[in-house]
Amino acid sequence: MRPEELREAGAACVAAGLEVPVGAPAEAVRGTEVDPGGGAGAAAAALAERWEAAHAQWCADLVAHGEALAAAAVAYVAGDGAAATGLMGAGG
Repeated sequence: MRPEELREAGAACVAAGLEVPVGAPAEAVRGTEVDPGGGAGAAAAALAERWEAAHAQWCADLVAHGEALAAAAVAYVAGDGAAATGLMGAGG
């Protein structure tokens, strides 16, 4: 395991999750023109809300995953350091 690769992947996930505007995908649906009096307008609005919520959750999950990767990198480094110290102590 290469902790630096974990850190880099984690940073990329966090950056991507924070960079994407949460409402952007839903705006395309909200901007759809529909026939007045029909049910499509309400359906489009409901879809936009669900899409926005799902997209926001995806972004939050991506950030959480990136943070978990960074934490794993720290744990690997700490574990390697503890193992090295244990080996040095056993050999001395």
